[in-house]
Amino acid sequence: MYLIEYYKKANGACPVAEFLDSLAPKFAAKALRSIDLLEEKGATLREPLAKHIDGAIWELRVKFASDIARIFYFAAEARKLVLLNGFVKKTQKTSANEIERAKRYYEDYQRRKRDDAPRV
Repeated sequence: MYLIEYYKKANGACPVAEFLDSLAPKFAAKALRSIDLLEEKGATLREPLAKHIDGAIWELRVKFASDIARIFYFAAEARKLVLLNGFVKKTQKTSANEIERAKRYYEDYQRRKRDDAPRV
């Protein structure tokens, strides 16, 4: 089992929780089942359910009927995965804007983790 953490912005907002709340109930349930699978399989989860995007960023792929969603995540520690943000995919190619948002959230997470680390 892996620990799943939802990234929170400095203001306390949680992009993944907000995304899941925006989905229709059955689509949200399917996304939550995919997150459960990620929690179980972690870094061993591969295509078609998960795909490497860039650097430390991966995407969890959720398909429900004709809708497709992506949830970006990264491995923070050996058995801890942080979910960054999600979106419903409307085009064949994953939106560069959404990837950039995930990278910004990743950098913010890393920066705040360094800043909060105890000084020796």
